[in-house]
Amino acid sequence: MAEQAIRMTGLPAGEHRPLSGRTLVGLWSVPVLLVAGAVVAAALGKAAYKWYVGEDGFVENLQVVTYAVALVYTVPATCRLYASGAPRWVVALYGLMVLGLVFMIGEELSWGQRLVGWGTPEAIADKNKQAETNLHNIYGVGATFKWLQMVVAGYGVVLPLAVARWGRLAPWRDRLVWIAPHWTLIPFFAPLFAWRLYRNLVPDPSFLPYLVVEEFNEVVELIFALGICLFMVYQWRRLRRS
Repeated sequence: MAEQAIRMTGLPAGEHRPLSGRTLVGLWSVPVLLVAGAVVAAALGKAAYKWYVGEDGFVENLQVVTYAVALVYTVPATCRLYASGAPRWVVALYGLMVLGLVFMIGEELSWGQRLVGWGTPEAIADKNKQAETNLHNIYGVGATFKWLQMVVAGYGVVLPLAVARWGRLAPWRDRLVWIAPHWTLIPFFAPLFAWRLYRNLVPDPSFLPYLVVEEFNEVVELIFALGICLFMVYQWRRLRRS
């Protein structure tokens, strides 16, 4: 019965190819190196730290590139799932991923304002803490984005664990891999989940310098972006093999 129900989902059979120990160590070292880079930059002084994590800095620019690469994989993956007759809700989730990636790229670039250099409309500038054309820096709206980040990052932590460890999901495991990141990507989602949980509950930790607290989120957001990108690379490779 379970196998028949799985076949009726319309999804190609998913599969996990085990990573070698060396590959896994290399993969998990990326988040550690990015955090270590922030620590080193902070130790070198304010200028170095702002170059690393500040607006239009190394980390933020790498976020845009990472989301763009993820988008390159997500669009054809969505089209192929649609063409294969995958369930509409799965195709819809991938479609939302496409829209979400476009939104994140646009927000990080202030929808082209930083590239073109147009002025911020007064109605937005008065409400935006950076006086730029974006939504996530508007007073009051930013808090919603922070909770949304926590929920999405939590999804990337909890669902892979459930798929890998919960026995009741075993009959459906090779289908759930289409919507759940592989467990090896948990270290890319866990930092943002933990950071947002902490920052949402402790909005003003007085024992840490303001600059460090305010800008460090860029590092965990980059790690999260890499997790999204790797997830879509995994999915595209899986689709090409099916």
